[in-house]
Amino acid sequence: MPRPCFSQRRLALALCVVLAAAPGYAKKKQLPAVRWTANAPGCEFQRGDDGRYRWRFAGENLDMTLLMDSQELAKSQRRLYKPLGVYMSVTYTGSGKFEFPADLTMQFLRHHNVSEGYLDPTEFSTRMQNDVDTLVFDTGREIKKHPELTEEKTTRAREFQKEVAEFIEFLSTQSLEPAILTPGNPEAHGWVFFSTKNKWLGSWKSREDFILRVRMTDKVWEFPFSLPPTEGDLILRRRNE
Repeated sequence: MPRPCFSQRRLALALCVVLAAAPGYAKKKQLPAVRWTANAPGCEFQRGDDGRYRWRFAGENLDMTLLMDSQELAKSQRRLYKPLGVYMSVTYTGSGKFEFPADLTMQFLRHHNVSEGYLDPTEFSTRMQNDVDTLVFDTGREIKKHPELTEEKTTRAREFQKEVAEFIEFLSTQSLEPAILTPGNPEAHGWVFFSTKNKWLGSWKSREDFILRVRMTDKVWEFPFSLPPTEGDLILRRRNE
């Protein structure tokens, strides 16, 4: 009897080793963090008359700006799949080269501190296209059962296809991408989206608090911010906006 017990312990130990080595279970290395702080050197905040807020964070050899639409909370609820969107620009000011991984995480402080990694543009696009294919298949099947609903079902499917196609095109051309930054190619910029489909994330509150984390190879840059930045904050947009 001792032999089977010993084998079970060895099997459990081997399983733990395998899980620890597997990518899905590996934990990212803990890195030091630098945080945007109001009125601190290199930290700026701006309300633009274009209806957007900007948090700028300039550090050694790197200058980053987080841009948020003042109406993003409302816009995210109307957007296909309801992701939260941010715009990020990164400028390298050094003389060598800098690896920018475009690895971002959003923490939702008023929703149990839930954190969501960025939605990979390729994986997100593939998921949406798969949903389109499924809807087209289901629509065809429903039309066969209920021919009288052909126009209604076809219209719905076409509208969804159009929305998905436009969003996929946007992701393919406007997303923030990893880059090697140099004096000749110093800037990376684009949109990043975060899923809000989490059981701990309910409807938006009138004011939301976040921490955006931008992970580099040597440190994590943190942008704590709120929408709106202060209670009742309102940007009057230019008329042509």
